[in-house]
This record gives sequence, structure tokens and C-alpha cells, in this order.
Amino acid sequence: MALSFPTFATASPELQPLYRSLSNQNEEIRLLTIQPAVFHSYSADIRCLLGTYSLKDITVAYQTFLSNNNFTSLHAPAALEKWTASQISPALANLEPLKRMNSTKPSSRLHRFMWGDFAALSYVWGDMNATARIYVNGHPMYVTANLERVLREFRNAGEFSGRFRLWVDALCINQRDLDERANQVQRMPEIYRAAWTVVVWLGDSTPRSTLALQFVRDLVTFKDASCERELEHSLREDPHFLGSLQWLGLHELMERPYWYRLWIIQEVVMGGARAQIRCGNFALDWATFCCGISVLQEHLWLVKDECLQEDIRSTSAQPISAWITTSLHLVYRELSRLSCSGSRKDAENPSFGRLLDLACGAQCLDPRDKVYALIGLMPTSVACLLRPDYTLPLSQVYTSAAKAFIQGLDNLDPLQEANPWGPSDCPSWVADWQKRLDHIRRSDSPIWGPTYLFPREPDNLKHVPYTASGDTKHSAVFLDDGRLQCQGFVVDAISGLSACGLGYFSWDPNSIVSPDVFNSVYGDLEATTEAVYRTLIADRDVYGQRASERHSVIRHLPSVFQHARMQFSERGWTWLADLAGYYYRWERFREANMDFRLGETCFDDLFEEEIPQDTSEYDLTEVYSCFDRSSQRRRLMTTSSGYVGWAPDNINGEAGEQTQIGDLIAIVFGCSTPLAIRMLPDRTHYQVLGEAYVQGLMDGEAMKGLETKKYQLRTFTFC
Repeated sequence: MALSFPTFATASPELQPLYRSLSNQNEEIRLLTIQPAVFHSYSADIRCLLGTYSLKDITVAYQTFLSNNNFTSLHAPAALEKWTASQISPALANLEPLKRMNSTKPSSRLHRFMWGDFAALSYVWGDMNATARIYVNGHPMYVTANLERVLREFRNAGEFSGRFRLWVDALCINQRDLDERANQVQRMPEIYRAAWTVVVWLGDSTPRSTLALQFVRDLVTFKDASCERELEHSLREDPHFLGSLQWLGLHELMERPYWYRLWIIQEVVMGGARAQIRCGNFALDWATFCCGISVLQEHLWLVKDECLQEDIRSTSAQPISAWITTSLHLVYRELSRLSCSGSRKDAENPSFGRLLDLACGAQCLDPRDKVYALIGLMPTSVACLLRPDYTLPLSQVYTSAAKAFIQGLDNLDPLQEANPWGPSDCPSWVADWQKRLDHIRRSDSPIWGPTYLFPREPDNLKHVPYTASGDTKHSAVFLDDGRLQCQGFVVDAISGLSACGLGYFSWDPNSIVSPDVFNSVYGDLEATTEAVYRTLIADRDVYGQRASERHSVIRHLPSVFQHARMQFSERGWTWLADLAGYYYRWERFREANMDFRLGETCFDDLFEEEIPQDTSEYDLTEVYSCFDRSSQRRRLMTTSSGYVGWAPDNINGEAGEQTQIGDLIAIVFGCSTPLAIRMLPDRTHYQVLGEAYVQGLMDGEAMKGLETKKYQLRTFTFC
């Protein structure tokens, strides 16, 4: 959302005001009708009518249908699907041609409202300095050139010119009225959910964009025929097996600005399987698009780079060293799961950490929208506590979000995402939605690995949570000056830290601080080695279940890919053998930390280079993938009492913005993991540094020490 667009040109005084107040009670929204071009001229000015309509004005037929089928929500995806089948022959309703036609031009018999029906547009505003003039109810207005092109495409295709209308945020919300803007932002999830379809506008079509979308559709055909592995093999033999330029076209398509706009996440998710991708006049339904991307992610990931390079070599395109995969991950890991799951429940909402990842990885004009643009994805108990307010300072918006999650979820897990070094000047216990420390959550983060070994996890699989504070309840008190008071106890202090990350792909061995003394709390070397291998995968397997003895195989994961590849190839482990472009995370981690000491033992001494003959491909691939997940943005640590674990790693921070020797490990009531905290010089206040992992203290073990007076209860004041 923007603060100053669209702008009015000079208008005749006799024209009626364009914006009148909307009634929340009547669920009113404004909708556009695009008028046909004068003399059918493509270049004629865009003229629209903007009217006010109520979402309560449903037809008698639709109301009767809802009642007869026990639908409590007027706009549930299942209701729309069944409604369509009831009005058209069920045999025809799901045919692709009718689904495509009904997505943006539904038959009048399908209209749910007495005034017709509507679609919602999901698009990028574009360059705010590049503007074009349109007319709305006779008013000349300047909108971004990108929006003008979208409306022109629709106008020339004869769309949204009758009783099927269009909702566009820039025009259907009075952007100059901050109160209305805040109110409508809060209603946007409802608007996109209520729309007949969400039109996902990627931009103008090009020859390669058309190739790309056809390619995605073709990948689904291979999936339907269960030929994914045969396709991968054929592409290894011949990168042009499916033709030329579609790989380059898909890379270009996924690098379009649309995928980096924060607001599209909520818009697409609310639209669900009814969303329709448009690139110029080429259309593809959202479910098919997601399915095609999943084939690429799950089966063609290790061949995609060579296929892309072959396409580049056959053209004069700018060289690209490797795929830029941010938007592919966004579609596969987030948008497809959330948008195609039907009627979502709170349990299916992204975690607080995943929301932060989405916010930090996308762009918006107003940094307050890092929170407001994702309200529709939050649990209802949290969303109801947040009201968009564009007059608040940024730090207050982020503090209010942290408070809402704590109150709405009734726990202190949001403190795991604390960031004392963020740019938004928030209290240390508050997550900074502009810059996250980004230590990955173990129990709800998907791993990267081959689907022939690790199919996407079943929806009913429950990750085993950490319970460091047992079943205690928090007693958080929010003070007026932004401080947070809560109860817990200190269990230890950090005595050693492994290499600090230098970005995502390398580590600084000069930053290692080995402990002066390390007396393992686990016992002998064998027991300590077990604690280390469990720490490396955060004691959870690929599906978030507790690790077991078989995961000790990580000790036999070779440190150098050249040596590893020979052993992988001998056993026919193709996925591991093809990891040349990825294995270096493990390789560099091992190299950087080889001299990190655990008492008399160096870290490197805990490993062997030969893979035992009885090792299974599943186990070794699993520990590789689980390490990759658990090690991101974390540093190995030791504690004064002899524990090992992970501490937060601020991989993009300066030397003074890091976890330090002497920082404390605390158990805070109502928080599922330990926290790394720092006592301030006044010795009465603390900073929260973030989530800590301590092997042997993740399942409530420390609570016994509180009972025996080993640890002392205290009140923390976090500032």
C-alpha cells in the first residue's frame, strides 16, 4: 500500500466526489467497471466506473444453496466449487475450458450477489514516478503506468465491463484517508477471500514468458504420468530434451518484481486454488502452476542449473551463474501449501518465525506493512489484537505485534525471534520485521532433500515440540516504557563459541573461542560424541520427530565432497553424488571448525571419513539435510557446566553485534526453548539475544534443578 497514490488531476467542480465513506456494518466495498474503448481503439484513454457494493446483498438462490448445504461461510472455497457444480452440469464444471472461462468471465447464473460478482487484482504497483492518466467516474486520475497497462489489457479483452467487476487496492481504497486505509487493510483478507477469483498479474507477456508458463503446465503432465524420474534422467542426458529457452523463460518469470512484493503473499493465499495467473493474455490456474513448480523443486532441482546454462549459451542473454531461487522457494514452501489447503484453520497458519521470514524477504513501501500485510495469515487470536495504524512509529508497530502474539498464543515463544541489533530501534525482546536474525525453527521448517526418500510430510504428522520450561505458564507484564517482565531462571553461561558465519555460505575460523575448560556434563567421550551429533541435527529427524541412534551416522559424513562423491557413487546414491554445488556448506563448516575444542578433543576428531558398509542412503541423506536446516544462522556453543548446543549467529552483523562468551542461557516460563540473554551493566536489566538450543535441556530437564534449588527463580526485566 502507498501513502500518496493515486493522485487527482484537475477535475471539474460539478463532478460528484469520488470517495464516500464505506459502511462496515453493511460490508461495503468499492468495485471498478471498465468501460469499453471509444471506437474500440486500443490507445483510447482508460475509463472506469467506481461504485459501492455490499457483500451482504447475496441472491436468494445463493442464500438457499448455502443453507441447504450447511455452509457457515458465505465464501468458503468448497462452497464456490459446489455452487458452480450446482449451476452447471457436474460433468462440465471441472473441465479446464469452463474453469478457465468462469475464472474471469463467470456465467451470470453463477453470480452470488444481486449486483453481480467480482474478482480481486493482485499485482505490483510499479515505479511510482512512472504514471499514466485514467478517468474514474469522469475524474482524471494518475495511477502507476503498471496499473494502467493492467486495466488496458483487461479493457481490450472485454473483461470486467459488465456485472462482473474488479477490486483494485489503489483505486477502491481512498489512499489519502488514513482511517479508511487502516480499516480496509484490516478487511483485505476478507475481500480477497470473498472474491470469485484473484487475478495474479505477473506483467506483460513475452515470447519466453509464454514458453515458461507452457513449460510449467507440461511438467504437470509428466507428474500425472508418474514420469518425473524418467524426465530427470532424460534432462541429464540432454538439457534440451524439452526444447529450448523455457528454462531461461521460467527463471526470468520468477525474477519479475511481482514475487518480491509482500502484499501478494496474503492476496494469493486468500485467493487459494481459485487464483488465476495472468501474463499478458496468457492464463494458467494457480493450482496447476504450483504443481509444476513442485515438480521442479522435488525432482529437477539438481539438473535445473545445467539446463538454464544451456539455454543461456544458445542466446545472447546475460550470463547467470546459477538460479536465483528465492521466488521458487516462496511458491513451493509457502504459497502452494497455504493457498491450496482449502479452508485453513489456525493450526495451519505460518509460525511467527515463518511470518518473519516472509516479511524480511519481501518488499513493501511502508515498513509498517511488514506486519499489516500478513494479518490475514495470523491466527485469529492474534489478528484480532492488531489494528493497522499508519500514524504509529515503526518500533511501536513491531512491539504491538510481539505483544499480540504473546497474548494471542499465550506463550513467550515470540522471544525466540528477538533481535537486539535490528534497524527499527525496538526493545531487544521484540522481533524486528525488517531484519531477522533468522535462526531456523527446527520443528516446523521443511528440509531440503529428494522426494523419493522424503515425500512431503503428511498433513496429520505432528512435530514433536521442545518443552524446555515444561508446562509452565508465563506471567509476562508489559510495562509502559516498552520493557517486558517475566519469570524464569539462569541455567548456565556460554564458555565457547564455534566460527561465526560470514553470510550463508562461509565461516570465519578466526572468530572461534574454545572454552578454557570443558568438563562434559554428559560423561565420557562416547556420551559427549552422542550429544554433539544430536546437537548437529537439533535432536529432530526430517519430519520433526525425536532423533535416534541411527542418526549417529552423521559422524561418517565425509568432510570433503571429492572423497564423499566416490563413496556415494559406488553405492548408487545419485542425489548425494550430485551435490557438488551444495555440499560445500558441510565442507566449509567442518573446515572452519575443525580446531574448535571440547576439552582435550578437537571437533574434527569426532568424525571419520569412511562410510560404513551397512549405512543406508536414507539415514545419511537425512542427517545431511537435517544439519543443513539446523545449522543455519547458529553457532555451536559450550557452556560453563559442560553442555553443548547452538547459540544465535548474527551472520550479517558486525563484530560487536554477536553472541559473546559470558552471555547467559535462561529458561523463561512459557517459552518452549532456552533463550540466550545478556545481563546489562546495571545488573537488573537484560537483553534477549534469541533462541538457544542446549542438548539435554530441551525437554524440561532443567525444571528439576529449580525444584532442588540448583537454580534460583528470578524476575527478568527485558529492555
